[in-house]
Amino acid sequence: MAGLHPVIVVTGATGAIGSATAELLARRGASLLLLSRPSERLDTLIERLDRDNRVSGVEVDLSSFVSVRAAVRQVSRSVGHIDALVNAAAVFTSEYQQTPDAFELMLATNHLGPFLLTNLLRDSLAGAGRVITITAPSSTRVDMDQLTSKDQFRALRTFGATKAANLMFTFELARRAKRWDVRAFAYHPGLVRSDLMRETARPIRLLSRIASRSPDRAAEDVADLATSPAFGSTTGWFFKGGRRIDPPKATLDIEAQRSLWRRSADLVELGDSGF
Repeated sequence: MAGLHPVIVVTGATGAIGSATAELLARRGASLLLLSRPSERLDTLIERLDRDNRVSGVEVDLSSFVSVRAAVRQVSRSVGHIDALVNAAAVFTSEYQQTPDAFELMLATNHLGPFLLTNLLRDSLAGAGRVITITAPSSTRVDMDQLTSKDQFRALRTFGATKAANLMFTFELARRAKRWDVRAFAYHPGLVRSDLMRETARPIRLLSRIASRSPDRAAEDVADLATSPAFGSTTGWFFKGGRRIDPPKATLDIEAQRSLWRRSADLVELGDSGF
């Protein structure tokens, strides 16, 4: 990890884990680019953290590929090398919502948007950069035909599939990114107090509230994955609580990982820009 002030990009910066991670990294002296939808929460967060002119914001809607590409251009103008990218953005919706690119909102925000963003930041991450994607140990089958069909939408199944896709993306990225000296990790925070599941059924919300932990604990793990020398020679690992854990077997099929990558690249029209 380079220097006293590593450059770190955090998506979902106004969410529970994203904002807690940003606060901790700022205290550790990192230079931060906080990516989020435009909001007063983003402005307030930047104002609170920007003590030494090392924290700035970039507005982005990860469900819009036009917005993602515009954000990448702004990031590239703002910084040279990126030491770490933290993909912390996620949404859950109980009803089908279509994005400007005609995809289901959770698929676009949780998987396709971060997939495009990560790939377009390839050259900035090259040379010891790290990509940390926050996800969950989902074993839901990832069927892209199903995920792109409005008629087959099921909220919990779709959300679970996007989390499994995060894992498969991470494992394939770890292989592809080696030639650029970029490392990829997935991280499971467990149940964390947040607004993510506010549209779920009331019993699920209550259980989540009772069993959840502070996002500050997850932030410590994520910050370590982004900056600690201990993770400088590893890649393709799945972590929880600072320890490596086994991912669901359903996410470990290499051909399925490659197929998901190819299909995702086609859907976002990646071309030759990525890993």
